[in-house]
Amino acid sequence: MEQVHSRVYRNDWGGLTPPRIGRWDPELRVSVVIPARGGQRRLDLALASLAAQTYPDHLLDVVVVDAHSSPPLRLPVLRPRHCRVLPALDGALGAGCARAYGAHASSGDILLWMDADMVACPEFVEAQARWHHVHAETVTLGRVRFADTGPADPADVLSRVRAGTLHDTLETGRHHDWIERLLGDSRDLRDADHLGFHAYVGAAAGLRRSLYEAAGGLDPDLDLGQDTEFGYRLWQAGAVMVPERAATAWHVGRATAVRTRLPSERFRTELLAEYMPHPHAYRERLPAQRRRVPLVHAVVDVSGAPYDLVRGCVDRILDSAETDLALTLVADWEGAARAADPHLDLRLIQANYLRDPRVSFASNAPRTGFPSPFLLQVPVGRGLGQVALSRLLASAERARAGLTELFPAAASSHERAVRLWRTRALARALRVRREGEDLGDVVAQLHGRYRIHAAEETLADLSLYRSVPPPPRRPPDLCRPVEAARPEEDGRDGGRSGQGRPRRADAAPGVGRIVEWLRSWRHGPSGHRF
Repeated sequence: MEQVHSRVYRNDWGGLTPPRIGRWDPELRVSVVIPARGGQRRLDLALASLAAQTYPDHLLDVVVVDAHSSPPLRLPVLRPRHCRVLPALDGALGAGCARAYGAHASSGDILLWMDADMVACPEFVEAQARWHHVHAETVTLGRVRFADTGPADPADVLSRVRAGTLHDTLETGRHHDWIERLLGDSRDLRDADHLGFHAYVGAAAGLRRSLYEAAGGLDPDLDLGQDTEFGYRLWQAGAVMVPERAATAWHVGRATAVRTRLPSERFRTELLAEYMPHPHAYRERLPAQRRRVPLVHAVVDVSGAPYDLVRGCVDRILDSAETDLALTLVADWEGAARAADPHLDLRLIQANYLRDPRVSFASNAPRTGFPSPFLLQVPVGRGLGQVALSRLLASAERARAGLTELFPAAASSHERAVRLWRTRALARALRVRREGEDLGDVVAQLHGRYRIHAAEETLADLSLYRSVPPPPRRPPDLCRPVEAARPEEDGRDGGRSGQGRPRRADAAPGVGRIVEWLRSWRHGPSGHRF
C-alpha cells in the first residue's frame, strides 16, 4: 500500500476536500469492471451510459467479464472508446470471481465496479474518481437505485443523457433500505462504528488498486456474499468509506429480493460468520472449529525467555474466557531446530504447543492483525487473568479506541503494557506515520487511545515469581458424570481437545479421566486443560 499524507480520524471523511465535478483535470486511469452472464440488451444500455461519461475517455477503460454466456456477449456500437469483453476462466462462476478476474486483467489506477444491468448517470465515474485523487484510502459507495423500465435502446440512453432527463426517466425512489438506515444513523458513515462496512455494495463502488491489493482482493472462491466479505476486509485494511450520492446508477428491470434485501440471517450465520468475526451475534452461533478468521490475533515474542515463563504467559492467554483467538509465538524457530543446548527452551516451547491448532510460530511479528479486527501484543513476562482479554475488548468497543493498553497499577511506565490494537487503525497508522513518530501516538491521533490500570488478578507480573504459578484451574464438577466432562466431546472446548494425553483403550473411562486430572493438578500445567 502506498504512503498516505492526509490523516482522517476514524471514518470522518468530512475533512477531505475533493475537486468539484467538472472543474478539475483528472490524472489517474480508471478501469470499470462489469461481470455479465447473458442479458445482451441490458449490457448494451450499460455500455451506452458509460460512453456518455464526463470523465475523459482516454483515461477510461471498461472490461466486461463474460461468465459463460450462450451465445457469447459482444460489444455494441455505442460503447466507451476503450472497451473489451473477456471470457471468464473455465469453471469460474459468480460475480465475485468475474470481478476478481477483471481486476487482474485491467491496469487502471482506480477500480470501479458496475453491474451489467445498470444504467449510470454521466457523472458516475468522475464523482467517484475525484475522491481517489485526493486520498488513496477512500472507498466510494455509489448511489444504487431500482427502475422497472428504462430507455428503449442505447441511442435513447445517449439522447436522454444529452437532454439531462435520464434521472427523471429512471428515478423511482426504490433503494436498499438497510443501507439508507445505516447512512442515516451514522451521518453518512462519518460516525460509523465497527460495522460500517455493511454499507459496501459491489454493484457501484470504487477504490484505488493499491488498496484493493492491500486488502487481498476479492475472494474468487466465495460464490455468495463476496461483496460483504470483501467490504469487511477493506474495513480492516483501513479504508475510509465515502457515500457518493452524485454517482447514481439504476438497476433496470424487475428487482428481486436478493438485490433489495439484506442477506438472510441463516446465510450470514452459516457462511459469512466463518470469515467475519463481526457482527458478534452471528459469530457466537458458529462452532469454534469453523472460525477461519479469529476475532483477536495474539502475539507473544518468546525470544530468549525461559520455558516456564513462556508457559505461564501463553497458557493464560489460551485459557482466557475469550476463545475467539489465534496466537503467534515469535522467535528464531529455524535456528532452534539447527542448534543444540543454547536453544533448548525454544525447542521445548515448540514441542509443547505444536498440537494446539490455535498456536502458530513465526520468525517475525505480524505488523497488524489483518484480517482479524484486533491485534493483541502481550509481553512474555505478563500473565493475563481469565477475563482480562474480554474486558480489554469491551473497553475498546465502548471507547471505540484504536489502541487499548493494560498495565499494572503500580507500574511506573507503559513500556511493558499489554496492547490491544484495532487492526484498521494500525494499518492506516503504518501508512501515514512519519520517520521518528511513535506508532501508538499516531494510532491515538487517528482512532483514539484508552488506558486501563489492572489489579494483580487481572494482570500479573510473572517475572516476580521464582517459579511461575500455573493459571487458575477450574475443579471438576463431581456432581455430573465424568464422561460428560470429556473435552473431546464438548463442542465448547475451542479446539483444545488435542492437547490431552491419549486415553488407554483398556482403561475404564471414568477412572482414566480422574487419574489424568489428579496428575495434572498435582504437577502443574501439563498441556491438558479443563
